[in-house]
Amino acid sequence: MKETSHRPKSVRQHEVDAVLDDALIEVKFGVRSLRTLDATLLKLALLLGSRPGFHGYLVLADMGLTLPRLKQEWESLSAVFREDILERLTICHLFDDGIVGFPNPPPTRMVEFIIKTVERERGHVTSQRPIRSAEAIFDILRVLLIHWIRRSGPLKANDFGRETGFSYPTLAAALNELEPHLKRHSDRRFELRSFPRDAWFRLVAKTDKVRHRQAYVDRSGRPRPIEALLGRLRELKREDIAVGGVLGARHYLPGLDLIGTPRLDLVLHSPGKGASTEFLRKLDPALKPAERGELPQVVVHTLFRPLSYFTPGDGLPWADEVECLLDLHDMRLEQQALEFLDHLQSKAMP
Repeated sequence: MKETSHRPKSVRQHEVDAVLDDALIEVKFGVRSLRTLDATLLKLALLLGSRPGFHGYLVLADMGLTLPRLKQEWESLSAVFREDILERLTICHLFDDGIVGFPNPPPTRMVEFIIKTVERERGHVTSQRPIRSAEAIFDILRVLLIHWIRRSGPLKANDFGRETGFSYPTLAAALNELEPHLKRHSDRRFELRSFPRDAWFRLVAKTDKVRHRQAYVDRSGRPRPIEALLGRLRELKREDIAVGGVLGARHYLPGLDLIGTPRLDLVLHSPGKGASTEFLRKLDPALKPAERGELPQVVVHTLFRPLSYFTPGDGLPWADEVECLLDLHDMRLEQQALEFLDHLQSKAMP
């Protein structure tokens, strides 16, 4: 079976992610919405309708839907699509150890090509997720606060641009908005002089749009203890995964007023790649994407910026102070969040 170096005339450029002979492959990362799933399947169905003999493969990587829900949606769509189209459609769910396909698994000869296509498409993901310019200030604010808390000193615009991944015009617009809280030096360096409370609480209110969040639950009835998950994570020796949330906040403030650990918060540093959480299968195969309203046992936040600002730890790095604070707000632990914020402000002030 020979891979086509160019898409055939019957398939216009950019219509699908890859073509191999009579197979059309479309890859989607992190699908959490049935609307996205339906729209992509409809797109493939329309392409197949005008191309007899072609087969369409929808490949889902880092999926945010459960397999039962996926199968249920497939059964619903089966009543809508023509039978000859359904026979030429396959959904593939990509795991670390292989591919699950339905209604039928993909042919063996297709599996390797599908995996190669996913790896290639993951590499095409931009280092900064699409973000509206009006929201760029919040990513910039997070990095400014890290420097302020750690008392890093004045920053140069060029260096700060490389750290955040934003262009100079975007940085300049954000800094102008934060001007009342900035200290500018004669050599054009800058730093925060005070905590920008209004901007911070706007960030907290928009956290769902600004942060990439994936939540997971264990429905087996016997979830693994957090310490067991941490032990398995240490064994992976991943420097791109840090511990945040309550555990991270306790690292920076051991006396944090909270009994127990509600969940495990992890931060994945993934510049230039997709937000892959396949590593969770090695921590606990029972962890599945949480449905709306479910209380998660594990939450993964992904950082796409060039630098992680992780703090080295004993076998596992710690997420930066700002990520840990945002995690406390995410858990609605407002009293603890304010306590932690007071601690960080006192640490930052000379």
